[in-house]
Amino acid sequence: MTTQNDGTAQPGTGSTEGNPPVTPPATPPTPPTPPAGSTLEEVIADRDKWKALSRQNESNFNSTRTELQQLQAAQQAAIETARTEGRTSALGEVSQELVTAELRLQAATVGAELPDLKFLDLARFKGENERPDSDAVKSFIESLPKSAGSEFPHLAGAGHNRGGTDKFSSLDPNELADFISGGGFL
Repeated sequence: MTTQNDGTAQPGTGSTEGNPPVTPPATPPTPPTPPAGSTLEEVIADRDKWKALSRQNESNFNSTRTELQQLQAAQQAAIETARTEGRTSALGEVSQELVTAELRLQAATVGAELPDLKFLDLARFKGENERPDSDAVKSFIESLPKSAGSEFPHLAGAGHNRGGTDKFSSLDPNELADFISGGGFL
């Protein structure tokens, strides 16, 4: 018996000629069959039992998921509270130094003389977040008397002097030496 080859491979022939092997179509799984001898009432009772268990598992899953979300929210709130407490604690430890530095900075800027800081209540210069209250410091510094020698004295020869004489105009070392010695030899 001869068959014509039309280029398609037949399952089980072994010759595929570059085509993938043909697999039989997948059959859907069949639902479990009730054991032989089961009555309709037993099957319905079994189905209802599994439905109830499925609903109970779904209810447990939903309540567990809700509880997990509540725990995560409480954990995030605890983390934020700890961060805030940490910042406040750290600022509380260095707040005295920050207030002192702010007082000295503003006093030096305005030219006021600060009294001895150990006699001041530095807590009144703190804001609600333990940082220095710039307005309170500024109003205190403005109430202080200005010191008389707040400006730096003018130093003769420091910087560029425009009011000098025209006697000296060269940077030649020999001329500088002559100028310094007053025209005589050193």
